[in-house]
Amino acid sequence: MGKTITAMYARKNFGLLLNEVSLLQETFIIQRSNRSMAALVPIEQTTPVTVASPEIVEAYQTLVKRIKGPRSKKLEKAITDLGALLHCQDVEE
Repeated sequence: MGKTITAMYARKNFGLLLNEVSLLQETFIIQRSNRSMAALVPIEQTTPVTVASPEIVEAYQTLVKRIKGPRSKKLEKAITDLGALLHCQDVEE
């Protein structure tokens, strides 16, 4: 995946790392306490972040609040899936 570095190393050498990522297309996995916490990757390897429109988010939140009582596993899955989809919608301005 990429070279593994510590968070302290990343902090002390951030400019150098940016150069390696942008010019050499290197990828770094940043760890803290031996746990992978983040990745530093070239911008070309990223996906644009899109957001749901405020109206859709509000409708989803209202729906979740209005559902009372025990929820079936299917309903919980539908709510989870819908929530995930909201993070993938493009905002139309």
